[in-house]
Amino acid sequence: MILREYIQMEKLIHGREIPADILYQMSSDNPDDEYMHYSESKGSLISIFDMHIYHFMRAYAKMKKQTDNNALQEKLSEIKKVLEVA
Repeated sequence: MILREYIQMEKLIHGREIPADILYQMSSDNPDDEYMHYSESKGSLISIFDMHIYHFMRAYAKMKKQTDNNALQEKLSEIKKVLEVA
């Protein structure tokens, strides 16, 4: 099941409307970049709403790990610059 289907089910189960910004992105032919994901297997960008929930979770975890690694590399670079000056 893809995220789009989960969101529709949640609307029915909880009786709450889908937030306007999410509904807009979900129904758009060209969602904003933050709602797109680069699929390595397809070699192109896909809407996150077309991703299976497990794929979305793995992609999110991978992105978070890369972001954390980048932040760590930046901190290490700053420390290295300070040590070079000292």
